[in-house]
Amino acid sequence: MNARWLLLLLVAMLAGLAPPASAHRLNEYLQATTIALAPDHLTLHLRLTPGTDVAPQVLAGLDANHDGQLSPAEQRAYAARVQHDLALTLDGQPASLRLVDAAFPSPQQLVAGLGDMQLTFEATVPAGHSPHHLVFVNQHQPALAAYLVNCLLPRQAGLQVVSQNRNYLQSRYELTFSTASVMTAGAAATPASLHRADQRALVATYFGHGVRHILTGYDHLLFLGALVLGAASLWELVKVVTAFTLAHTLTLTLAAYQLVRVPSGLVEVLIAASIVVVAVQNVNWPGAARGPSRLLMAFAFGLVHGLGFASGLLALLHQLPREVLLLALLGFSLGLEAGQQVVLLPLFGLRRLISQRPQGAGQLVPSPVWQRVGSLSIALAGLYYLGQAVVAVL
Repeated sequence: MNARWLLLLLVAMLAGLAPPASAHRLNEYLQATTIALAPDHLTLHLRLTPGTDVAPQVLAGLDANHDGQLSPAEQRAYAARVQHDLALTLDGQPASLRLVDAAFPSPQQLVAGLGDMQLTFEATVPAGHSPHHLVFVNQHQPALAAYLVNCLLPRQAGLQVVSQNRNYLQSRYELTFSTASVMTAGAAATPASLHRADQRALVATYFGHGVRHILTGYDHLLFLGALVLGAASLWELVKVVTAFTLAHTLTLTLAAYQLVRVPSGLVEVLIAASIVVVAVQNVNWPGAARGPSRLLMAFAFGLVHGLGFASGLLALLHQLPREVLLLALLGFSLGLEAGQQVVLLPLFGLRRLISQRPQGAGQLVPSPVWQRVGSLSIALAGLYYLGQAVVAVL
């Protein structure tokens, strides 16, 4: 297979492997756990949010009699099932979890992706031993689940987090905490109060989420592909991608701190439109695709894509303390950038292989046929997304 066919295959994969619904479909069962420490007990709060793709499957396990309602007995049965799939040890001994609160949305809200189930458990902290070592394992529906776990920073005197460790999936979490420390009551939690290893772990966790978000965000991949097809040189691509990155970092940060709010439906429409506009410009106005107008367009659409990235980040944060949001945002942004480079550099390298007419130092004029084929394929995929997004808004 020569380079031309390889490039065409890659473009077809970007355009054709996209899922048949919204570009930000939630096809995982997000299970976010926050742990709150007290001198004599700890509280585990679980927020269980099934994505729209898997919600019917989750609901089938909830609604045992299939009457479209969640009776108190069905809610208690599901809470017991979740509890059975959780394991907690304290200082090497199994700890008993007690269900203290449960709240369930309606089945209609679950299917529409508008609600989450909230379960709160408590466990007793053994007396007379410090520091304590905790191990929490969540194995509820592992085939569907995306796990997330965080410990809330203690605000009581005599409590201090010593260290944390979690596996990549965050299905297993280890925590060492002390009941005697120099922390004062009401002390504000800041990133500086976290152990360096915990800071690195937090950044690394959200770095992974950022990479995953960009590599599974077919709309963003199509947009990046259109940028590559329109760039005449690596330096030009660097400038365009830099403008895009600066813009989406700006709106991602503002949205993460809830300083900017735009309806998600409108964001989806604008993202899909950006794919179409850039791809059509590559075909009909290739000169404009390599000038200042492309930089301005990349920046403007980057602002929109940043709002899309924010929707993915905010879905992960849940109750992460605001004081350490900056670390999560840093990791997520670095992950997005790494994911972009994983796509951009190989795709641009393939483009160079099929270039027919080098022009000047480092300059090349893309093969018009392959540029048009690739851009038209991306435009068609963008039109499909645009139709899906408009229908969802109406």
